[in-house]
Amino acid sequence: MKILVTGAHGFLGRSLLDLVGEMEWVGCGRSAESVSPCPYFQIDLQNSDAVTELLEEVRPDWVINTAALTNVDQCEEDRDLARQVNLDPVGHLVSACKRVDAGLVQLSTDYVFDGDGGPYTEKDEPNPLSHYGRLKLDGEQLVLEGSARAIVVRTLWLYGYVPQAHPNFVTWALGALHRNDHLKIFDDQWGNPTYIHDLARSLIELCSHNARGLFHMGGVTFMTRYDLALELAGFFDLDAGLIEPIATRAAGLKAKRPLRSGLSTDALEAELERRPLSFTEGLEHMVRQESFRHDFPHFS
Repeated sequence: MKILVTGAHGFLGRSLLDLVGEMEWVGCGRSAESVSPCPYFQIDLQNSDAVTELLEEVRPDWVINTAALTNVDQCEEDRDLARQVNLDPVGHLVSACKRVDAGLVQLSTDYVFDGDGGPYTEKDEPNPLSHYGRLKLDGEQLVLEGSARAIVVRTLWLYGYVPQAHPNFVTWALGALHRNDHLKIFDDQWGNPTYIHDLARSLIELCSHNARGLFHMGGVTFMTRYDLALELAGFFDLDAGLIEPIATRAAGLKAKRPLRSGLSTDALEAELERRPLSFTEGLEHMVRQESFRHDFPHFS
């Protein structure tokens, strides 16, 4: 099976392409830098002709679209850019996938919900609070209504270690605690952290199963960001006294966040016949990675 991954230089894109040998991988992205050892194409996904030409050349069985602008506050402030990156390319991919009979996997987010009653199932009514959430919901609808072979996977709070990828909440907090920095962490935002390699594995399995429709993917541990930071400190024997709880409203963020969020994974578990990893299991997997031990020898 050949899978084309957009956003190949990102956190999830690199995680997928790291699974060399399990699939025939092809990456694409805005950067001119290739992603070894897979074939790689530089592309502007906002150019519909370029997207069509790429898919006609590659002829993938599936496209996994991980390309996105995930800075929620930036999306709130620069709505034109947010649409150009988070929505317009989705329409181009839908059309191109139809043309070559490729399946399309679209990544989405818990930000399609208002955070009043999580964890949410796929049947719960979306009600996004932010421009980012509204765009992601519009993208979901484009894919599900426009593609015969369509999968939408909502996920949240991605963590793990991927060399060359930007820091995520866990690696950022880990570095800060190691330096004995004081951290202020939200204690009113709830969710279920998702281990990046567990998500990558789930996406592959969904493609292999030739699945269809909407799925939620998150870890099995439901917690606040503050709880997450405390558990992280305990796992690595760091000073939890450096972590101070604060309320989201105190941060003065541009975009509203869903507070009591979280995603129920029953449908995914039924499809894959396994449960996602807990937060502790994800950390245990992370510290066994050779790349983590090499780059963070003080935690090995």
